[in-house]
Amino acid sequence: MTTPPFRQLFYASRCAPGVDVDRIVQQSRHNNAVDGVTGLLWYQDGLFLQVIEGPESSVAATFARIATDPRHEELTILSDRPVEAREFGYWSMERAQKGSSDTDALLARLERRLANAPDAVRQAFTDAANR
Repeated sequence: MTTPPFRQLFYASRCAPGVDVDRIVQQSRHNNAVDGVTGLLWYQDGLFLQVIEGPESSVAATFARIATDPRHEELTILSDRPVEAREFGYWSMERAQKGSSDTDALLARLERRLANAPDAVRQAFTDAANR
């Protein structure tokens, strides 16, 4: 039996006070492009939900940076699994925030991307979007 080529890690964290979320997104897009990581970052009311996926070593390195980043507090892994294909392969990093003008379109795209995701991943994003 072969190991699937990608790892997908889904986590939640609280944003430290005074953090510039747009800067995190900009930095993440750059780092992820270099590392071959794709994913989605959802931010709302101080809560981050993020899926990162890509080669095992890239996801491990990315999450290690996140875990030691003081901008993230109360870090909790919600799902960590091997995947055959990227579910967020079209996004180097997308920021979603409730109330933005493109939220409905983004949520529709997100729903399609989450079609094969574990129930816990789908439910966490659904709960966050409906808060």
